[in-house]
Amino acid sequence: MLVLLFPLLLQCNETEDIIPTIIEPTPPETVLNEVNFPDGKGFELLSAYNFFEGEVADLIPNTEAGVLPYDLNTALFSDYASKRRFIYIPDGQQIPFDTAGVLELPIGAILIKHFYYPEPNGTDDYIETRLLIRKADGWQPETYEWNDEQTDAKRTVIGGTRQLTVTANGEQRTFNYLIPNQNQCTNCHANNAKIQPIGPTIPNLNKLYDYADGPANQLDKWQTQGILGNTSITDIPQWASIDDNAVSLHNRARAYLAVNCSSCHSREGSAANSGLYLEYDNRDSLSLGFWKTPVAAGNGSGGLSFAIHPGAADQSILLFRMISDEVEGRMPEIGRELLHEEGIDLIREWIDSM
Repeated sequence: MLVLLFPLLLQCNETEDIIPTIIEPTPPETVLNEVNFPDGKGFELLSAYNFFEGEVADLIPNTEAGVLPYDLNTALFSDYASKRRFIYIPDGQQIPFDTAGVLELPIGAILIKHFYYPEPNGTDDYIETRLLIRKADGWQPETYEWNDEQTDAKRTVIGGTRQLTVTANGEQRTFNYLIPNQNQCTNCHANNAKIQPIGPTIPNLNKLYDYADGPANQLDKWQTQGILGNTSITDIPQWASIDDNAVSLHNRARAYLAVNCSSCHSREGSAANSGLYLEYDNRDSLSLGFWKTPVAAGNGSGGLSFAIHPGAADQSILLFRMISDEVEGRMPEIGRELLHEEGIDLIREWIDSM
């Protein structure tokens, strides 16, 4: 019996000594003039995409690979974070010129949005970089959180919060900055229950940009690069920045609401059932909020009666929700903990002027 047990004991010991081998995914081979496009989920590190020349933290766009920087006339407010934006369009692909809404980017396109806060010492505190990747079945969001050394950013699915102390509008502010998880991306980017970009529209891109080889209108630059189709339109629409007093108060307010609110408050957005539609081209005063009663009363209404009470901003639910710091009442629901003072002033002046 002892003779029979010995081989069994030896076999158990040999099994216990086996150490499983963990196979790490092979990073894509870097080719100078190519962007690496993920087949499935995003790469683990931002540097693996080859968006930038040299050190990824320098954020020098890899123009040889087709990466271009861009900017917007009116940007989404994100707790006073500064942003740098880049776009990648695969070689041979083109965006149709369309002023009707968000541009229809081709399969293989990638939008890159980098969030950071300038420090008093002249450096930048990198927080996160978000990607929207155009796959055959729609847009795939990916978020990358920068490491403490500020050398690279790592993919995160769960997101999280980071307590920050920043200087904004001359004041030091401490707050919890939200890095969204993948599900939260749909809160702002949902369109007919599918993810869609918010910012890249023709009127919002129609502006000068100081490229490395000199300033140029972004639309002209994109057409020269062959990534944007040509148009016969001679009077191309242009949205104004929030502080451009040369443009009417009405147009500035409408552009601000279009970028910051209409991705949800539209007929295809996640807040479609509210009946409040804040797209730039909406000309129906009731669905725009004038004398519109809320669909559902509650803390979100602040006890007020109308979304927009013309001539009385402080009696308007729209302004109340922009000012509210209560989770159940504030707008937007996520991505904003600090008050956007300039935006509040703009919308208050706009409503009071009616």
